[in-house]
Amino acid sequence: MRLSSGLGGCLVAAGLAAGVMATPASAATWTRTAQYYRWTGTNALERGQGVATDGTYFYYAGPGGMVKATISNDSEVASKPFPIPSSLSGTYHSDHIGDLEYYAGYVIAPIEDGDDGYQHPLLALYNASDLSYTGRYVQLPLDQMPGGVPWVAVDANAGLVYTAPWTQEAAEGTNELVVYHLSDLLGLPAGATLPVASTVTLSQPLSSIQGAASWEGRLYASVDTDNSVYSIDPTSGQVAYEFHQDTETDDEVEGIAAWDLGPTGGQLHIVNVGSGLKRIFLYLQHYTKTG
Repeated sequence: MRLSSGLGGCLVAAGLAAGVMATPASAATWTRTAQYYRWTGTNALERGQGVATDGTYFYYAGPGGMVKATISNDSEVASKPFPIPSSLSGTYHSDHIGDLEYYAGYVIAPIEDGDDGYQHPLLALYNASDLSYTGRYVQLPLDQMPGGVPWVAVDANAGLVYTAPWTQEAAEGTNELVVYHLSDLLGLPAGATLPVASTVTLSQPLSSIQGAASWEGRLYASVDTDNSVYSIDPTSGQVAYEFHQDTETDDEVEGIAAWDLGPTGGQLHIVNVGSGLKRIFLYLQHYTKTG
């Protein structure tokens, strides 16, 4: 159970979970912070897929657009309805943006063509200042990314970019991270295919990753199959269960951002779509590492 003031788009106090779900042993102790954002209507449609942050702003993407808003009080400073440019939708039938990433003044958007069978996975660059499209994008190798590109993550310190297949099967070799060089993403001409630097086999398949983010050298993945967060060592591929998100059973977990906002602000920030009147309301929760 979650308690709120009922005001969409404002910061509200959260209640304690009504029950405890049995889960595997956790690699660390994570606690949901006492505050979260909740949106309805158009605000929810603009934010319902992905989230990224630069420590001052959150950047969101959803079926209805992209939004830039302050972390401190959710003050919207930029928005872009229909953010997929006609040059991409016309050429590749692009129709969906997944979980975003931020790096060095850019919002990096994973873009899919779901209605066309996920044949053209792309990463496109937007200006973080006003969410305008830069005209720069790369194609991802289809043989490495069957089923689209639901998320992208950047480890700035390592200079690496990560994606992973949506459906993962060890027998098919799809239980892996796909690794690229950040310099290639930023430097290749528009439309080039991003070369794969390496692949890393995961210690267990993680299908239905809705979003992932890099923090302290690990990837943290928001997984929709069990509404949990797993961490991944991007060097060894070792997967560790972290925690079950504080969601209702039928809620849908979405994108995740990582930034240390302190004990009361948390380090992991996760978008969820509410159940019941599904997709009518959306909320962003924060989790802090306490052990």
